[in-house]
Amino acid sequence: MFHSYLSTLRTFQRNLWLYFAAISLIGFTVDGGIFSVVFNLFLLRLGYDPAFVGEVNSAGLLSFAMCSLPAGALGGRIGNRRAMTIGLIVMMCSSLLLTFSQQIPDALRPLWLMAAYMVFNGGLAIYFVNTAPYLMAFTSDEQRSHAFAIQSAMISLAAFAGSLVGGVLPGLIANQMGLTLESATPYRYPLLVAALMLNLGVAALIFTKDDAESNQVAPPPIVPRRTYPSAFRIPRFTDIKAVVSLTHLDRAFLMLALVISIIRIFQIAGMAVTMTFFNVYMDDGLGVSTAQVGLLSGLGRLLAVPIVLALPILANRWSHRNLVIGSSLSAVACLAPLALVPIWWAAGSGYMGVMAGSSIRYTSFTIFIMALIKPERRSFISGLNEMTAGLSFAGMAFFGGYIIVAYGYQMLFLIGALASLVGTLIFWGYFRAEPRPFRHQVAAKASAD
Repeated sequence: MFHSYLSTLRTFQRNLWLYFAAISLIGFTVDGGIFSVVFNLFLLRLGYDPAFVGEVNSAGLLSFAMCSLPAGALGGRIGNRRAMTIGLIVMMCSSLLLTFSQQIPDALRPLWLMAAYMVFNGGLAIYFVNTAPYLMAFTSDEQRSHAFAIQSAMISLAAFAGSLVGGVLPGLIANQMGLTLESATPYRYPLLVAALMLNLGVAALIFTKDDAESNQVAPPPIVPRRTYPSAFRIPRFTDIKAVVSLTHLDRAFLMLALVISIIRIFQIAGMAVTMTFFNVYMDDGLGVSTAQVGLLSGLGRLLAVPIVLALPILANRWSHRNLVIGSSLSAVACLAPLALVPIWWAAGSGYMGVMAGSSIRYTSFTIFIMALIKPERRSFISGLNEMTAGLSFAGMAFFGGYIIVAYGYQMLFLIGALASLVGTLIFWGYFRAEPRPFRHQVAAKASAD
């Protein structure tokens, strides 16, 4: 089995490995790495409270959500690789602006922070929305689970390293400059390092090629016997499988898009509160050191690596649909220590469990949904996925800061767990039947004709 796994990896194109290098840099710097550990602490050291931290994160995540659908359209127009490159450049420039926040007058600093962080998240949306269509285009059905698993594992490994660096750098910088960790300056320079490292991701993407389309064989169109479901009932999942491949947006496809949006908004809420406020909770609520916060954040990402690498094996045994349900429920269960046990090791254990479960859920959910969608619609669905995730993150970040101030951190984590449970139940209820991928539907239809 291990030999078969390695054999599949050897079939990956050069473009894929360059892409993995670029997205690993995102993990090291942004998605779970240096930024995730340091940025909120930087805001606290500037003198702001958790409510303002929530407002800044909410503004940025709302920008992510609003830019996601246009990002999908951009990728469909100029190509996913070019769009990802633009996103990285925008992220690099805006993150550099964030590092100059201390030099901005106090009256203007909140607006500066929000504006720069919104631009930063807009660039992040452009990048992430185009990753799934790009990866789908450069992989075959046999390679797909392995490719998404490797992507998640590399992000997690890079985020582990970035978390350690983000946790250690402020202390080292403070010692060298004769400052304490209660000042903002030691947290500024790790953000500067992260911003400059994004240059390497831009270089990796520049060396890839836009030749995926020439290597893909377009599947023949399906001509369903019933083009549209009845006007007097809501389309069921069986209707969607029959008509999702139509060229124009039909009612069944729109229903699928709506259900995906609702699922994402609820299902990702637990992860949203954990990723946004874990470092704030450990620092402000439990008094844990920055280095320890970085270590716990890194271990949460490291734990996800062996689990997500086993994804192809797990998917063959239990299917991506069942993995989405199981991993989502495990993440909900792991929120309990965060909500109920105000001790650093319990909170850290809960965080690690949420990160591990969410890595499986995100990867399996992406493969599961993308397999239902015709290639030319994948950029739209990817944009929709990231938009709804961004809305969930933005909502939990905005209201989360005020919930913390009024009711405490425990109430926030309980609300996140409940919302994630609701999303999981909706997914289970709507996708009760295991679907066949789009290509398999084409083959079945061709043989029937």
